[in-house]
Amino acid sequence: MSYIYLLAGENLELAEAELKGFLESQGISEKPVRREKLVETDSEPSQLKRLALTHEVSRKETEISRKEIEEFSPDKKPESSFAVRVKNLTEDKDIRDIESHLGRKFSSKNNSVDLENPEKVIKAYILDEKIIIAHLIEDIDRGLFEKRKNQNRPFSSPVSLDPVLARVLVNLSGTKPGENLLDPFCGTGGILIEAGLCGIGVCGTDIKNAMVEGCRKNLEKYGVISHDIRKGKVSEALEIFDREFSAVVTDLPYGKSSKTTESAVEDFIELVENFDGRAVFMYNEEEIYGMKADFSVYIHRNLTRHIFVEK
Repeated sequence: MSYIYLLAGENLELAEAELKGFLESQGISEKPVRREKLVETDSEPSQLKRLALTHEVSRKETEISRKEIEEFSPDKKPESSFAVRVKNLTEDKDIRDIESHLGRKFSSKNNSVDLENPEKVIKAYILDEKIIIAHLIEDIDRGLFEKRKNQNRPFSSPVSLDPVLARVLVNLSGTKPGENLLDPFCGTGGILIEAGLCGIGVCGTDIKNAMVEGCRKNLEKYGVISHDIRKGKVSEALEIFDREFSAVVTDLPYGKSSKTTESAVEDFIELVENFDGRAVFMYNEEEIYGMKADFSVYIHRNLTRHIFVEK
């Protein structure tokens, strides 16, 4: 049995990398196979709501050629209300009859079609030559990230990472539930909120008292009660806490041409070089101290952010 992930967005390489990091966090080491927006794995997934750049996950039932659809007969039919929903991943617009045709194939005296609130959803992913038929197991509500945006938090700042990107950084780190993650520039806590909601132990530092107090308020607002946020410099961040960290994940300060900011970034790079785990961070340049970005994310006309994954 295999599982189908429908990736979201235009940056499919980043979405695939996030999925790989997520699978690693679930103890799954297999290399997934991607066909355009679809990724297939053999291992049974869990904690699927953790994904940020995936629309939905389905359990694959079969794969047929588009020419075989007339002769197709499902091995098992639903014994409840159901709906067939087609996702066209081709440029071919002439697929109007596939949904109704498959609906007839899956119909029986033991089920009924319910297009509004079905108990089972059968997915048909249309590729150039193939049709993958699967049963939907998770429709990921990415709208939940909107509720955690900067303006909806008790404490906010003009510069704050979007919750979707924050979750992507956490997943790229591959950190497992129960392990510890450090953000040495925690600010308002965007990254730590997303990590805490994934069951990860969260620690953060900031040089400003207001940010430390505000980060704590934000974490508790979203139910991340177990946290450790302290005032401190990035150069001291690993020594401040009496625990081991699996990952360091942060959004480096940018847009400020000050010696203080430059020194803090330099201290962070030294921290990364001496850290045994994985470091994932964003910056406003494609290269920093000889490190080259793994991914670029277009924010708006005047801003592109770059993601670095080290070790």
